Amino acid sequence: MQTDCDVAVVGAGPAGSRTARNLAREGYRVRLLEEHRRIGVPSHCSGLISPRTLKEAEIGEDAILHRLTGAFVHTQDGTEAALGGGQTRAVAIDRVRWDETLCEQAVRAGAELVRARAVHVERENGHVRLQTQTDGHGSSFTARLVVGADGTYSRVARSLGMHAPREKAYNLGVEGRLVVPRDDFVHVFVGQKLAPGWFGWIIPTGENGVRIGIGCSTADKPIACYRRLADAFPRLFAGMEPYRMYGGTIPLNFAPRSYGDNVLLVGDAAGQVKPFSGGGIYTSLVAARHAAQAATEALRADDLSARQLAHYEKAWKQEIGRELLRSLRIRHFGLALRDSQVERVVRALQAGSLQALAARHGDIDYPSRVLLRLARSAPALAMLGWVMARRPLAAWNLLRAHLPFPA
Repeated sequence: MQTDCDVAVVGAGPAGSRTARNLAREGYRVRLLEEHRRIGVPSHCSGLISPRTLKEAEIGEDAILHRLTGAFVHTQDGTEAALGGGQTRAVAIDRVRWDETLCEQAVRAGAELVRARAVHVERENGHVRLQTQTDGHGSSFTARLVVGADGTYSRVARSLGMHAPREKAYNLGVEGRLVVPRDDFVHVFVGQKLAPGWFGWIIPTGENGVRIGIGCSTADKPIACYRRLADAFPRLFAGMEPYRMYGGTIPLNFAPRSYGDNVLLVGDAAGQVKPFSGGGIYTSLVAARHAAQAATEALRADDLSARQLAHYEKAWKQEIGRELLRSLRIRHFGLALRDSQVERVVRALQAGSLQALAARHGDIDYPSRVLLRLARSAPALAMLGWVMARRPLAAWNLLRAHLPFPA
């Protein structure tokens, strides 16, 4: 049966736009659906990425706002460790411009941008039908394959009976102006009293601009966490001039499956997010590359079955799955610690040898590499032994982080 297009990609964020671009380049009829009037608006992202992500995106440096070289790690009781410095380790970007550029790439490649909201997806005679809505008017069209790049609460996934990631963090972001002690360092705030199940941050964006955020994975409200954070660090937050607030939900583990008959899930919809930091741009771009490749092979074979599309999940997990799982287990190690034990860990990071190790191997896309090196280093072993003797669950999660990733 002839369909209206070969592939419908729902969501014009990084994951959707990159998938659409790569498929359009292969000559397929691609419709890229975006419900918002302007691509990237409203932004719900802190916009901190690595130089590696710039290369993966094939975007120049026009969207870069500020370069960052290190981080201060703070605890509620005042312990602080400075990590990094020197070379650029991350950049703060104009996230709206970034998303617009990726979407423009997709359109130039031949994808059709459709301003519509996907309200329902159903399978029909070997293809899929999408029900859409624009300015209150409904319509529908058919596609051989649908790609759900529509976020944590993916309507594509829910319509087709696919389960969402189970573990989430609920976040509040604040953009504003604030003079920080060092504008090439981010600030990270840890502790269960400050941000239960998550952490807080300040990201300088240049010219005294900042993006501040905090979240939790419990019943606490992020706005309450933000107020506690500002109260706990009055000198650091003095003079803060907020001008925009936003919220968002970040998935912290994989969806049970990122594929099915006639469907692929990419980005937050599939839980392809770094569970140690919540960053998802790099992982989304990597997954989109594999999604487009798997979709191309399936379309050529005229086989859009789950069995054929399962190659996608295997491919993206081979590239980034081990890191995401390790980071999740290290996160669970941290969650099993009391605040006094978190203090002890951060104090240990003040040691010169550990700081040198962090500076040499720090990588925001692959944090487990440096974290596990730190855990195995001589200065850390005594401290970790003390902590793990008192927190067996923490010990188990750290041990699991060293185990091989299942094929």
